Amino acid sequence: MLLLTLFTAPKPFVDPHISLIQTNMLRNWQALGPEIEIVVIGDEPGIAEICSKQGIRHLPEVRTNALGTPLISSIFDLARSVNESPYLAYANADILFLPQLLPLIHRLGEEKKRFLAVGQRYDLDIHEPLDFSGDWADVLEQRIQQDGALHGQSGSDYFIYPRACFEHIPDFAVGRAGWDNWMIYKARREHWPVIDLTGALTIIHQN
Repeated sequence: MLLLTLFTAPKPFVDPHISLIQTNMLRNWQALGPEIEIVVIGDEPGIAEICSKQGIRHLPEVRTNALGTPLISSIFDLARSVNESPYLAYANADILFLPQLLPLIHRLGEEKKRFLAVGQRYDLDIHEPLDFSGDWADVLEQRIQQDGALHGQSGSDYFIYPRACFEHIPDFAVGRAGWDNWMIYKARREHWPVIDLTGALTIIHQN
């Protein structure tokens, strides 16, 4: 049964390192299991090709502002429209999750009807394609312990929330400052719990 729609809006698959880490991201998300539907949004160069190759849902028709910059409101609306999963999560296209993600969402859903879950990330240098077979999660955990660095509380790289939340979002432009702060502000204003998952969910940012 589908639990989560996990969506992102990548950069162009042009720069070799950006292409590498974004491809790692997609393979990682696929390795999390069948309870997740991955949705990739935008028409930047290379997105359609990698989604076709990986068998991932691609939605290119995102609304933009006058400068051609995709709008956060459209990205979130498109992700919401593709299915009826009870939970949605936006994450930046350089973020890797460990298998803790789904059990944690199940637990949150048992305790809260509405919430916003966020947390800090671990920064890690990755320069090679990652293998997501076998004990891949243990391998990444070891790399984090050896070489990872916990990022400060200044970055918001993912947002997890129930479908009943964030039905309407202003037309913020992607990649611009402010919209991530608005997400937390909105949850606080609506009296939804804002949950810090740093101690429970390991998130990896590929530098």
